[in-house]
Amino acid sequence: MLNKNTRLLFKMVFLDHKIFRSICFFLCICFSLHPLKACKLWAVCNKSDGTFETLSSAEQIEVEAQLTSFFQQSQAMADGWSLFGYGEGDLDSLNPIQRSEIPATQDSSLYWSAVEVLLNNSNRIGLGHLRLASSGTSSIPNPHPWIFYKDGLTYSLIHNGTVNKNTLYDLITNNGSDLFWLESHPPQTFGAGEWKEGGWTSVVDSELILLLLMKLIELNGDIIQGLKSTMSQLIYAGVPAGQLNIIFSNGETLYVFGGTDRLYYAESDGHYAIMTSPSVSINLNWIGIEDQELYTFSSSGFERYPNFVSDLLDEEISFNPKSFSMGRAYPNPFNSSVRFSLKTSASGPAQISIVSLNGKLIDQFNISVFKNDNKIIQWHPGDNIASGTYFVRAESKGIEKSQKILFIK
Repeated sequence: MLNKNTRLLFKMVFLDHKIFRSICFFLCICFSLHPLKACKLWAVCNKSDGTFETLSSAEQIEVEAQLTSFFQQSQAMADGWSLFGYGEGDLDSLNPIQRSEIPATQDSSLYWSAVEVLLNNSNRIGLGHLRLASSGTSSIPNPHPWIFYKDGLTYSLIHNGTVNKNTLYDLITNNGSDLFWLESHPPQTFGAGEWKEGGWTSVVDSELILLLLMKLIELNGDIIQGLKSTMSQLIYAGVPAGQLNIIFSNGETLYVFGGTDRLYYAESDGHYAIMTSPSVSINLNWIGIEDQELYTFSSSGFERYPNFVSDLLDEEISFNPKSFSMGRAYPNPFNSSVRFSLKTSASGPAQISIVSLNGKLIDQFNISVFKNDNKIIQWHPGDNIASGTYFVRAESKGIEKSQKILFIK
């Protein structure tokens, strides 16, 4: 729990909300490091394995100040707010502390109640989102953070930016040829009907980003490689990094990616903080994340991955692998899906083709491969694909590998 002195300070602050709100709003307008007209993200991570309650009084006041700034910024965010926390216990099936469809400044009692729960219920990672809808439905409680449950963990994602949903659909489904992942994890339509029909207009791009990311994490068997594959595919497809500002977490680590100065981070003695629009602080030095950078923050420290995607783009210009190999397909014969691996000596794009014995092209899609990485590829035949023998071919810059696969319905 917060100590006596900290609680007394909070009570003094909350005694006159009107004066306090006016002062904070003026400071946010004057000193915010980022324009108002965009969704706002906030996250914090305890640098130790302890909870927010174990932070010093000064650290708790600093976190509260961030959430006060966040509160004031919500006045320009018409489509609601949300707060979410990861605690010490079981990380499976966690749910957001609170979602609201209106700005926090119009919902102050509920907002500060949620803050109290976040800071005092044994949480060690917190995330917040202020929504200004640019995709999908509005007039609903803020759907961020988007949640994905897998292997006893709750994965969450908050996002600022706009990505064409058809681009995301093509990447997830291999240009519409493989609906297995979306059918297994259907995007929400919020009562507007089936996503494959009229409900598609209500689907939000941010949830599709999470679904693409989780698919590629599963295929790669690694979060960092899944993130790299996701972001590289999106940037290859023409999406600027400035539209891909995300904070992603598995309850143990915060993964932060974005465009130049679209997200800022700061480090204190006891915690890491990330915000879209931090206000000026005498205690924290806020640093802007560079274009296509990835940062990870956890109790083990933080790591920076500069040029997380652009290194790959630079290599593509002179991509000339000395070796390119394909692993044995498994299971083979197969019923629902088949997997195989690709390994190359240089990073770049690769094209996967499924061809019948008589040379007919059955399916084709593009992927990104990374230097010395054992990339796992999975193919799900569509319902219209007949049982039989096929060739799977992988081609990159003139080098081609192929093998036979046997599909049995």
